[in-house]
Formats: sequence, structure tokens, C-alpha cells
Amino acid sequence: MVTLERMWTESFRPRNLDEVVGQTEIVERLKQFVRRVDFPHMLFSGPPGVGKTTCAEAIVNEIYPPSERSSNVKRLNASDDRGINVVRQDIKNFARIIPSGSSSYKIIILDEADQMTSDAQHALRQTMERYNEITRFILICNYSSRIISPIQSRCAIFRFTGLSIDDIKSRLKYIAKKKQLQIDEEALNALYESSEGDLRQAINALQASASLTPEITVEVVYKVQGYVKPTEVRAAIMECLGSQPNFSAARKHIQILMESYGLSGQDLVKHLNRELGKMPEDEIPESVRFSALSMLSEVDYRIATGSNPQVQLDAFLAKMISVAQKQV
Repeated sequence: MVTLERMWTESFRPRNLDEVVGQTEIVERLKQFVRRVDFPHMLFSGPPGVGKTTCAEAIVNEIYPPSERSSNVKRLNASDDRGINVVRQDIKNFARIIPSGSSSYKIIILDEADQMTSDAQHALRQTMERYNEITRFILICNYSSRIISPIQSRCAIFRFTGLSIDDIKSRLKYIAKKKQLQIDEEALNALYESSEGDLRQAINALQASASLTPEITVEVVYKVQGYVKPTEVRAAIMECLGSQPNFSAARKHIQILMESYGLSGQDLVKHLNRELGKMPEDEIPESVRFSALSMLSEVDYRIATGSNPQVQLDAFLAKMISVAQKQV
């Protein structure tokens, strides 16, 4: 019988607030709530993979003994359970029951709360208000703007920020050491870049890389991630700049990237956007950069609404050459 290894994102998930990576100010505020053994409803917002769910689980671990967690904690993912019936049945039925054991209140963790319908959010607001004495809510979302104002006003709001490259690399080094992996600095940088600051994604990529070899190099990371090397994207851009631009060469670079890496048009737009933002001014004048980024946003919109990606990317390259030629 084959035994599957546990996901590293779970194996190395912090179990208490002291172990949480980054988010120093937020962690300190949460520790104060835990020490007081009481807290208001809370709303955690921010990009994925920065510690929102981890902090919620750490709070649960610090407040309840293991024997009381299952009866006093309910976890729901609002992207699956997003309708009003879930609030009126599952959530309300759990919220109204008196806490068990020594606890004075229960906790409902509602992940991806910004995916809930407006009607469901209004029903949730009523439940939060009615059972406030015995139930606390921890709402987790990417965009707090999608949470209705009446709910926000009833919560202490914690805005999580993207993790720094040092925080992510430090955690990856820790995991690599525990798993007896050899990983160089260039590979760590590639894991950070390819994950776009999402620690969960970076850890998954590290585990995928380790399944191939215990010696993690940048080439291994690129291979398992299907990640486009920045130099390859930049090569396409550079063909459009200078006194002798080459549209055919730039177009060929783009086609090779899409075919070799299986990129969609929007994937490629994302890579082009990243490189245009990072290129130094001695390679691309600021006026050209600004025009190119503006045009790229239009390309992204058109592809998203159904336009042909190749046609839109060809038009982008042609326009960038035209703008760059005016600067010569």
C-alpha cells in the first residue's frame, strides 16, 4: 500500500501565534486578545498565503484544549457554502448552542467570506448580533471591500500585508533544513518570484521540487512550476526597443513562451507587466514604460472579455515599437 506524504503546508503550519511568519503588529494585537480570554468578532483581510487562516487556527489552539475544539469550533468555506440557507441553518444552529466545557463562547471561522452573497451577509449580520454573548466569528477574506458595512462595523479589522522576501526565504530555509534538502539562494529567489509572495504556494513548490531531487536549484524550481524565466520575457520586450526594433523576433519570442510553457494570454500579460515594472531606466525610458503598462492593461481587459490573445499581444508589441520609435 502506498503511503502519501502529508502536505508540507499542513505539516509546517504554525500551531500558535509565536510561530506565525511575519505580520508582527497583527500577531501582537491578537496575543492581547488571547491573554484577555475575550475578543470581538474579527475580520482578517489580505492576499492569499500570508497567514490569515493560520492566525485563526492559532487562536483556536491557544484558547481551547484539544478535547473542546471539535465541539466549540466550526469551520466553513464560504466559496462553497455561500448562500443564505447555510447561514440560516448550519451557522445559526451552531451559533445558538451553549459552549461546552470550560469555554464561555464558541468560534465560527468563515473562510473566503467575501464570496458570500449579499443576502447571506445580511443574514449573517443578524446572527452575529443575536448570538454575540456565546459565539464569536472570525471572517477571512481577500477583499474587505466586498464585506457589507454592517458586518465590518461589528468586527475588529486586521489587514494582512504581503510577506517580505526575507520572511518567505527564512521559512523555506527552515523547512529545507528539516527535510534535509540542499537549496541555493537563486532557487529561493525563484520560489519567491514564482509564488508572488504567497508562502503557501512557495511551500507547495518546494515540496514539488523535493519530489524530484533533494538538491533544489533554480532550474528545478522553474521546471516544477512551469515558471517563465524573467530573461526570456525581457528578451521579447527588448526586441521592441532601440533604434532597430524587430517585430518578427518579438512576436516569435511571445509564441515560443506560450507554446513552451503552456501560458494563456492573461498569464503572459502578467509576466510582461512584472518585467516592464522591474526593468531599469537605462533599458526602457520611463515614458515608454508608462505607455506600455497602460496598453497592457487594455490588452488584459480585452483578453478577459473574449478577444483573441495572439491578436491582442501582436497589437501590443506593434504599439510598443511605435511608442519607442518616437523616443529615438
